[in-house]
Amino acid sequence: MYDIIIIGGGPAGLTAGIYSLRANLKVLILEANAIGGQIASSPKVENYPGLKSVSGVELANSFYDQYISLGGELNYEEVKSFENGKVKKVITDENAYETKAIILATGAHHRKLNIDREDELVGISYCATCDGAFYKNLTVAVVGGANSAVTSALYLSNIAKKVYILYRGSELRAEKALCEKVLSKENIEIKYNTVVGKLIGEDNLEAIQVTCNGNSETIKLDGLFISIGMDANNELFKDRIKLTENGYAESSDTETSIEGIFVAGDVRSKAFRQLTTATNDGTIAAIKAIDYVNNLK
Repeated sequence: MYDIIIIGGGPAGLTAGIYSLRANLKVLILEANAIGGQIASSPKVENYPGLKSVSGVELANSFYDQYISLGGELNYEEVKSFENGKVKKVITDENAYETKAIILATGAHHRKLNIDREDELVGISYCATCDGAFYKNLTVAVVGGANSAVTSALYLSNIAKKVYILYRGSELRAEKALCEKVLSKENIEIKYNTVVGKLIGEDNLEAIQVTCNGNSETIKLDGLFISIGMDANNELFKDRIKLTENGYAESSDTETSIEGIFVAGDVRSKAFRQLTTATNDGTIAAIKAIDYVNNLK
């Protein structure tokens, strides 16, 4: 019997685990793939307070080491389902566990272009605020035309020498005020009716081939930011707890629609998805879960 089982070993889940262990509870984290979540794939993290520069893998390992040093358990198992009740059951592809509370920290994933070498080349990012600083005075492009893409382009325009917005539609879908700001920026060029077809480079991205208004074109780039949306990793509970129309878990300060089940990190409905907001969620979810467990009779 565990006090708290955390599903997901990213920054939110590991933070929740650290706080729960410091409350002297018995904690298990279940992770299907690898610790660290999305941050583990980032070559450099320079926006986490207290650390000027660290690789995503190093930071994830640091979270993990702290969790394990406090006596936490972590098993690499894929959770298939869970059963609710005063005593909850979490069923994986290998085992079944009992627990008093559950924290869902399954994260979200960026939508991809799904073209060759997207996962191989250095210079492809899904987060402008995370990686934009690496492209000072260089040329970059943002794929997408909604608020997140336009906001990313505006952010990058203050860092990069040149920013392209590549959008498959004939006009941007972002808010009018954002569009007006973009149009006022001299170093932003919008290419409508444009689809990225090929990534060019050996190890680092050097250029992209696009189809623009039916014509093939090659654009030299140092970085490509893909901003075409995110999807919550909600398969485990999409029919169990209340979700937003976009598939994110609705919660009141990390409390879900089921008593004793909490949610933290990118899978939760919220305005911003950053490393620091994930650890913030992990802290709050843990404190809520600790109070819930301690008040059980």
